[in-house]
Amino acid sequence: MAGRILLAMEGSTPVLSIALVREDGEVLASLEYDHGDQGESHSRLLPGVLDALFARAELGPDELSGVAVGIGPGAFTGLRVILATAKGIAYARRLPLVGVSTLEALALAAPAPEGATVVPVLDARKKEIYAAVYRREGEGLVCLSPRAAMPPERLAEMLAAFSGPLVLLGQGYRVYREILDRATEGRRLDLGELPRAPRAQEVARLAFREPLVYDREALFGLEPDYVRKSDAELGWKRPERPTTGPN
Repeated sequence: MAGRILLAMEGSTPVLSIALVREDGEVLASLEYDHGDQGESHSRLLPGVLDALFARAELGPDELSGVAVGIGPGAFTGLRVILATAKGIAYARRLPLVGVSTLEALALAAPAPEGATVVPVLDARKKEIYAAVYRREGEGLVCLSPRAAMPPERLAEMLAAFSGPLVLLGQGYRVYREILDRATEGRRLDLGELPRAPRAQEVARLAFREPLVYDREALFGLEPDYVRKSDAELGWKRPERPTTGPN
């Protein structure tokens, strides 16, 4: 089987997506599981799903050229689980590991026409979303506004500054559709049913654009792109230094 092959993994949402993708774009096998929950469910599913993926493609791990993984933003626990698994596979087999943006992967899945503005939106909970703004150019995307966590009303205000046709997609868009549709009336393109979560095949497409070189230091240095602090970090306070009374 000619061409380099990547194992691609995406788990930033309740949808766990994995695929084996060849450099020419052929998806040799892919599996998706939407379990409606996050984090711990990914960790329970991954071993069996990976075995099933290689069996479906009739491939072995020795035939891999590298591992690609979505690093966020998204659900914190899900990102940690999927990245730890990707690191383990890459390190054990001395394979290149490439991390890519989950928002860019989601945007890449939209069959938008040349020049259209593509806006991937993921639900960040707490009445916020993760979003970025891209423009379709050829087979790729140009980032117009980098990823950020924000209230949906803020994104609606931002989109007023972008002219021309718009494509919005993702589970965050579905949650806050009324707010975002009202702000983009008359400019949205109807492209039919679009993915609500990033998919592994687009993660692979982005990863193939990067050098596939094994680098142990870079592998262990790759971290999730959380964008905002976790609940634990926000709730953590430095212990007050005890006061010492008079002896």
